[in-house]
Amino acid sequence: MILSFLPQQVADILEIVATLTFVAYLFFQIKHSKWMWYLYIPSCICAALNFFNSATWAFAALNVYYIVMGFVGIYNWKKDSAKASDEVVASGIILNKLPLKILLISVAMVAAAIPALFYLLKALGDPNPFLDAITTALSIIGTWWLTKSYIQQWWIWIIADVFAIWMNVNLDNKWFVVQFVLCIISSFIGLWNWNRQGRYLEA
Repeated sequence: MILSFLPQQVADILEIVATLTFVAYLFFQIKHSKWMWYLYIPSCICAALNFFNSATWAFAALNVYYIVMGFVGIYNWKKDSAKASDEVVASGIILNKLPLKILLISVAMVAAAIPALFYLLKALGDPNPFLDAITTALSIIGTWWLTKSYIQQWWIWIIADVFAIWMNVNLDNKWFVVQFVLCIISSFIGLWNWNRQGRYLEA
């Protein structure tokens, strides 16, 4: 049995607010606009409270990580804008190339994190330890890559969001299911837009 600390009405409101602000965030993410981060942070605060309330520990902790990375994203994007040429800035989408070293480190992190998180979450009574572990591991990498403006982050999110939908269907979080369906759609749009308008910083 899941012990909730929030009244159901409050949890429902948080879920709706998280979803609505996240939809706005997705629009700005597709555009590679700095304003995405200022919507991302409050959305993740609402989501974190909701997932803590349902004892979905990894996804709750993941949203705390998102909040921190929101501030990292603001810092990194400002730094990249300062380094970029006028031509790159004018394009509106400043990208960095994904180094092979970062790719290999990321794969190793996901491979190690999934089984470790699964057994930890199972011991903590997480209702969906396997789905929560996969989604959490992929989302950690996806957020890291997003703060660095690697275009490959879109593929990470597409895979992670499939598992997130599955998990939230199990939890009967209808609004979060809608949110992650929109995430998948926006990921394909974002991938197309970043490919079309993106300009890479010189190494």
